[in-house]
This record gives sequence, structure tokens and C-alpha cells, in this order.
Amino acid sequence: MTTDSTAARNDAQEQRDVSQLTIGVLGGTGEQGRGLARRFALAGQRVIIGSRDALRAQGIADEIGSGVVGLSNEDCAAQSDVIIVAVPWDGHAQLLQGLVQSLAGKIVVDCVNPLGFDKQGAFALPVPEGSAAQQAASILTESRVVGAFHHISAVLLLDPEVASIDTDVLVVGDDRESTDLVQALAARIAGIRGIYAGRLRNCGQIETFTANLISINRRYKAHSGIRVTDVE
Repeated sequence: MTTDSTAARNDAQEQRDVSQLTIGVLGGTGEQGRGLARRFALAGQRVIIGSRDALRAQGIADEIGSGVVGLSNEDCAAQSDVIIVAVPWDGHAQLLQGLVQSLAGKIVVDCVNPLGFDKQGAFALPVPEGSAAQQAASILTESRVVGAFHHISAVLLLDPEVASIDTDVLVVGDDRESTDLVQALAARIAGIRGIYAGRLRNCGQIETFTANLISINRRYKAHSGIRVTDVE
């Protein structure tokens, strides 16, 4: 049953206009970042791809089209309203340490999954802070860090034949205004629903569950995501 307070919050998310926000994607030259950039651009958002190499970023942006722009990581961070971090885990901390000032006061959405791979498949790597998102929060003390977009298949994001991605995005964070905004952004992608899933301290199990999804996808030759039941 939906309570009055829950219904009011759902209505507020639906009414929140995020269409004018500029979305920056750090790591936008990788498959996950490129896929998210593509989907947000198709939804009508202004999108900037960031990379250590601005020329490479612009080349990927030209491939995506839809008005996507490629810049250096520093310029992407400075010129975006909301920034998605989609870089490889081994470069996560170093990248963010160099962008502390550029990201101050902004919502930073971390979708990095600290995973390793061996002959048995994917497995979770230990993170001293508890999760990649918590590591980001420990570095970006003047930013509002949210964890989201961990479980969406890059293959589906990039496939021009897939019009709607029927999955939920688990959104975690310590600032409810920020998590509401990220839920609204998630809903801009056709088929996707953003679901509030708790405080930032809960992001570790979300990130590590990606290893299970990889195992599911390998076993069933699928591109599975997740759905949360009994939530409207």
C-alpha cells in the first residue's frame, strides 16, 4: 500500500524538471559511460563526455551524436550540473583527487563497481571505505555523492535496436534532495525507474551484486538487470 507521504514524494519526483541539467560523464569513452551518455542525449539532456584526452572524448562524442560534446575531465566537471563517474576502479581515487575543486557543490553520481576477474568469473574487491561511492565521498567532501546506475548492461545502453531498457536503478545517498534528483534523471531513460535504496553506507552490497549479475548473464547468455516488486 502506498502511504500519503510516499505518494507525495513520488508525485514530486515526477514533477521535478531535470531536462535542463547538463550531465557530465567522467569515463565517457568507456562502454558504460558511453552508453549512459548516449541514452541521456537521446532523452534530450545536454551531455558532456570527459576524458584525460579531450580529442579522444570529442571523437567518441561525434560517434554518439545528438549534440554530445567531448572535453577534458577538468572542463567536463566544471561545465556540468550533475557528474556521473564511470571510470575503471583502478583509476577512481586518482581521478577524483584531481577534481575536488571542480566538483565542489555538485551532485556526483558514482556507478563504479570494484570488481576483479579470474578463471572462476567476477568477484568483489575489498574497498577500505566500504564502497567506491564511499571512497568518492571521502575525497569529495564538498560534493553530494550518490550511488546509482551500477547494474545496467552497457550492451543494452549502446544497442540502437533497444528502445526501452526495462530495469530499475537502485539509488543510494545521504542527501534526499540529491537522491530524488538522480531518481528523476534515471526516469529520463526509457524503461528505467529509479528506486531509493538507502544511505550511502549501503552502496557496498549494490556494487558487489554486480558480480552476481555478471555470473547470471554468462550462464544464461543474457543482459539482465533488476526489478523491485511492490513499489509504485
